[in-house]
Amino acid sequence: MGVFKQRKLRLKIRKIKDTIKYANEDCHKDILKLNNSQKLCACPECKSNENVRYTGTNKGMNKFVCNNPKHERSVWFSTSTSYEAMEIYREKLAQNLCLLTCTNSVVKGIRLYNETSKYFVEFALEALYEFINEEVNQSVIRIDKKADIVTVFLDLSGSGLAKNKAIILARVGDKTIFEIVTVSNYLSSHKIIAAVKKKLKISRKTKLVFITDGEKCFVDSIKHFFPDALHIRQFHSKSCKGIIYIHLKYMKNEYTIRCLWDSVLNDGKASKAVVKMRELKAKKRLNDKEHKKNIKYSDLSKDVIVWEGTVYLPRGVRRVLTPNKRNKKNLTIKQKLNTYTTDTAPIIFKGTLEEAKKLKVVVYCFGILKKIFGGLYITSNVVETIFNFKTKFSPHRTIKFGQRLLVCVIYNCLILKGKTKKELIKFFKERVITYEFIMQKVLYGSGLQKNKHEPPSFIEIIKEAIFKNKKLILHYCDRTHKHTSRIITPQKIVVNDYNNTTQIESFCHLRKEKRTFYLERVRDIRIYDQEAICL
Repeated sequence: MGVFKQRKLRLKIRKIKDTIKYANEDCHKDILKLNNSQKLCACPECKSNENVRYTGTNKGMNKFVCNNPKHERSVWFSTSTSYEAMEIYREKLAQNLCLLTCTNSVVKGIRLYNETSKYFVEFALEALYEFINEEVNQSVIRIDKKADIVTVFLDLSGSGLAKNKAIILARVGDKTIFEIVTVSNYLSSHKIIAAVKKKLKISRKTKLVFITDGEKCFVDSIKHFFPDALHIRQFHSKSCKGIIYIHLKYMKNEYTIRCLWDSVLNDGKASKAVVKMRELKAKKRLNDKEHKKNIKYSDLSKDVIVWEGTVYLPRGVRRVLTPNKRNKKNLTIKQKLNTYTTDTAPIIFKGTLEEAKKLKVVVYCFGILKKIFGGLYITSNVVETIFNFKTKFSPHRTIKFGQRLLVCVIYNCLILKGKTKKELIKFFKERVITYEFIMQKVLYGSGLQKNKHEPPSFIEIIKEAIFKNKKLILHYCDRTHKHTSRIITPQKIVVNDYNNTTQIESFCHLRKEKRTFYLERVRDIRIYDQEAICL
């Protein structure tokens, strides 16, 4: 991945014959054809040949000068740097992007197919990446004021491009917000929820529903930014599959409801696609049982449980049973830990679904679930089918830098999908690789491969935030071993020589008051930035 810099001088090429021939074989042929036509080429600045005159040749290329009165000084150029030549370059660069969009080809494949240099491909990719970033910063998702429910799907998964690159996505209607993350789940989830808060314009009367996986990292973030939203967590591990947790606020009190995914399965008519999906999943479950004949699980509890407060860990899960002794002595260490939790919210109800429907909070919650999921599967992954483009990343797994290509591939899948080749080339030439862009920008290498720099330490990031008066987002583990994501404004660093601890005196935006954080309990920390890509 490179860096664009402003040209000090307008486009000039040394050793023109060798450079053009190496850059692109088609470009080389077109430039030679233009050079042998004996016609006056247009000036690259005024785009006209009215004031252009021929001045001779140099190394086989025709030379020209433009004396247009509008220019501050005379403009000297050759066939290879003329206006016509720029249009040839733009056409080839647009074709490179078109090949990426239509065939999802890798960089090497584009080079070989179009007989072009790596620079021509990298320049086109960097131009598209810069265009996407500039375009999406201005985008906002506006929801119709008459809408009664808006559902936001969230997913976090590895990209497959690089070990340190993951992709976190939110889907709102037909809009997608996503970010490429390299930090822990707690930081990345907090950032994406903050981005949804910034991008989403919604009426107060509209109910907001979040659908996430069973990860705890989303719970506090959604509660912080959207306290009145309904949050549905889907558990996908083998012992918990089939359970959903609903976190909601009802009559100014917070509740957690535990039930099975099929609670609203029969409320609503299933489409043909859903019926087909059920059949496929039934076959998959049958195959899983055949492969694991020796492993037996206890039955999943069907009880509906209602807590007053927030509960993070799943209850009523399946347990692995041995043939003879079926008690807690045979549980693994991990299973034993799951039986004892730090969740201290009081249980206000535990019983059957029919009995639970007598509670007002359950009736309110299930009324929303029926509207969204009546006749559908809630779990097994509604989100995965919405973001069904992860297979597009697999051909690009050998690249060193994943972020730029990740963004470009997702943009192609979501926005440019379905356009014809002619429409794509027109779009790339008019919006991405404009004439002014190619004249003003030159691509330099990032230099990260040669000069790898170590990331700054936590204390350096904190000092930078204090000096520049910036907010920090941190993944924090408190004394009870509870993990949370916080946004803080650091004010002072205090070193206690007595117990050899470093404390960060800050204003916590989660608790809305001053708090002190111990540096040794900080798991990850970054400068807070709400920007995410919204398509």
